[in-house]
Amino acid sequence: MTHQPERTCIGCRRVLKKDEVIRIIAGPAGIVIDYREKLTGRAAYVCPTQECINKALAKESLTRALRIRVQPPDADAFVSQLAETIEDKIKALLSISMKAGKLAAGASAVKDALAKGRVELLFFATDLSVGTREKLDVQGSGPLRQVTLFTRDEFGALLGRELVGVVGILDKGLAEALWNETQRLKGLINVSD
Repeated sequence: MTHQPERTCIGCRRVLKKDEVIRIIAGPAGIVIDYREKLTGRAAYVCPTQECINKALAKESLTRALRIRVQPPDADAFVSQLAETIEDKIKALLSISMKAGKLAAGASAVKDALAKGRVELLFFATDLSVGTREKLDVQGSGPLRQVTLFTRDEFGALLGRELVGVVGILDKGLAEALWNETQRLKGLINVSD
């Protein structure tokens, strides 16, 4: 097993794996979320939770961590921007899954994939009817991670269809990446599992 770098959250002061925290830097226009970790400069790290972000932005934590006097952004605006960034990453991963043929979209396609034991992660639309959800035999598939996120319209637009209420991810690596991103988002907004 390879060693993964660790970083300290400036909100809660816990030491976490680098992929469990969000990198922020001071840019010319203020604080910038460096979600892809490609920007240069001194960075600070924060857990993707409301509590840690509020602590990190409420006091002189940013100035101390970045070693430069900075005006902290509004916590609500920061959380909204971060949530939007994470949602964009989830949408990009779903798009990659579709292009790679590692995604089943729609109740019948997901039901077939579940019957064959190919589904690694299930996404349900927030506005999916209870009846449609119950038609899928998820319990018969063993322990299967599930997320409720986006609307049927949003899934449909993303996948080039009219309405999509359920999506199954068929690749273990893509499912793991998507699960990690949804867990980050869960700390910021209300996402159901």
